[in-house]
Amino acid sequence: MKGRARAAVALVLARAAVSAPALLVGCSDGPEIDGALVYAQRCAFCHDVEGQVGAEITAATLASRGDEETLTRYLRLAMPYEAPGTMTDEEYRATARYLLETRGLADGSGVNGATRDETTTGEGR
Repeated sequence: MKGRARAAVALVLARAAVSAPALLVGCSDGPEIDGALVYAQRCAFCHDVEGQVGAEITAATLASRGDEETLTRYLRLAMPYEAPGTMTDEEYRATARYLLETRGLADGSGVNGATRDETTTGEGR
């Protein structure tokens, strides 16, 4: 019986750790959400594994979603796949910002300086 109780406690603690907001202390307005940590906890297991379940997240894919705000709205409506809308607004925003920054799109200008339309249609290259 003790083994089952320990396993149950471990499961509860593991779920709490995964669902807890990812924080990076030091923002003057309060703690800032760490998009890399949120992505690692909630997204990478589908998008960054061999034989991945989720689509590869490329710069072109992100550029087709538009700017940070549009990407944030999309993520809120569709992700995580098994439970859309279950993250906080700050976690969605931080994840969108992280994705754009790590794919070289932080300025919102599209892939390699191309506009959103040029990226999705292949024109302007």
